[in-house]
Amino acid sequence: MIKYIKPIELLDHNKILETLPDTIRQDLLRLDILDVVDSTNHYALAQHIAPFACLAEYQTAGRGRQGRQWISPYGSGLCLSIKQHYQNLQHSLAGLNIALAVTVTRTLYALGVTKVGLKWPNDVLWQGRKLAGLLLESKNSDVVIGIGINVNMPDVKTISQAWVDLNTALGHSYSRNTLASLLIAECLNTLQRYPDIGLAPFMQDWHCFDLSQGQQVTLTFPQAPAISGIACGIDEQGALLVQVGQHRQRYEYGEVSLRL
Repeated sequence: MIKYIKPIELLDHNKILETLPDTIRQDLLRLDILDVVDSTNHYALAQHIAPFACLAEYQTAGRGRQGRQWISPYGSGLCLSIKQHYQNLQHSLAGLNIALAVTVTRTLYALGVTKVGLKWPNDVLWQGRKLAGLLLESKNSDVVIGIGINVNMPDVKTISQAWVDLNTALGHSYSRNTLASLLIAECLNTLQRYPDIGLAPFMQDWHCFDLSQGQQVTLTFPQAPAISGIACGIDEQGALLVQVGQHRQRYEYGEVSLRL
């Protein structure tokens, strides 16, 4: 039996930079392309400049939400982190997390991934399967957003949840370098504008992409009992609203489970 191997497109520093809009290229102080790193978020937080972006072909300790491992074989996905410095951020980090999740989903939708949606706060799903995820971390006045997207994945048996890659969702191959350039431009734009505009301009698109709205959900926590109720969207700070019996409650963290 002949076994076909998917070709790998390696990340190219010059290709990514030359396709960035001029304003973004001028604002971005440095872009690093790494072969192997423990975590792009960890690497970005250790740098002393911002705005800063880095990508890696492979992470040895890539992380998702709730401390989960992010699995992405060499050259098969996009492991991107972008760092921004804030002097005095008045809006919530939870709201920024939502704004960036909407930004990534808008970008994918514009590429033709039309059946894409968001599971609070930042899991990007396509037909119920995970396509991408975000991890927001902060240190002092620095914020780093880590973005992991499955692009051209082999058949990985060790991923515990249903997943899909971008090429499958699109029905054709798509350049990782082009995708990296698009996401750096769009996410850096959101990071830079967020202190002035907050979450409000992203609320309508969140409502359109929200997979939980009106659905029965279960919210689990690391060290507290789970709760179940009807998801009622998010508030102006990005917290999840859940109708539990006769009461509507807000939650700033937790893991949402729902049936799609």
